[in-house]
Amino acid sequence: MKKLFNILIIMLLASASVVFAKSGIELGMFVPLGLGVGINQYSLTNKNATAQQTNNFQSAVKQADRRSSVGFDSGFLFHIGYRFDINKDLSFSLLGEIGYSHDEFLYYRNSSDKNYQNTYTYMFESMVFAIYPKLNWKKFSFGLNVGIKLPLYIRSMSSYTDYNNKNIKRNIEHYNAFQIKNIFNEPVMPYIKFSVDYSIYTDKKFALVLGGYIGYDFGLSLKNTLLNDQAIAKMTKQTISSFDVGFQVGIKILPNN
Repeated sequence: MKKLFNILIIMLLASASVVFAKSGIELGMFVPLGLGVGINQYSLTNKNATAQQTNNFQSAVKQADRRSSVGFDSGFLFHIGYRFDINKDLSFSLLGEIGYSHDEFLYYRNSSDKNYQNTYTYMFESMVFAIYPKLNWKKFSFGLNVGIKLPLYIRSMSSYTDYNNKNIKRNIEHYNAFQIKNIFNEPVMPYIKFSVDYSIYTDKKFALVLGGYIGYDFGLSLKNTLLNDQAIAKMTKQTISSFDVGFQVGIKILPNN
């Protein structure tokens, strides 16, 4: 029995050495460019709210009326990990992702008079840390990034536009890495992103890659809910998040291939 077990182990190791004979380290550098749709949500934290409180909550949210708008996203991402070759056309890569991300969450509010508009913007400059498994088939790669963004700097801007008089009033606030905790309960932004890449040029160790992605930056909750009704604001949670879509260009290096 022991000999049979040893033979099976030897056969398994031999098979693995054949299957992953060309496996090796994989490196990548990518620049994503895209658009982010800001999502603003309110929820009552008081689970036993009275009917009157619920009605007041709905009225306050309707009055705030923050609607989704579109911002600009960009960054620089570095990938490092290991690629396992399965056969000539198929391989699997397990990578880590680290880098920098610029994200804009935008919202707007129209007044009853269409000649006026309020706009709210949050700009995040963040470090990115993620796990990035992907399946490679011929010149295509299909990956799923799961990670977090750690904001190092935030710029918050509210603006009031008077279209009749062609006048814009802005209020801009800046927060560094140590001050961010003053406006958000948890200054960490989880995110998930699905990407598809195509190698438009390849040789044995290098590939020029063009691709696209869709993703979601999960909600950050504000410490001070922005509602006019302060009594309702104290029992309301406000979160901001973003749905992202864009393209990315980069290079992939297989030094051990």
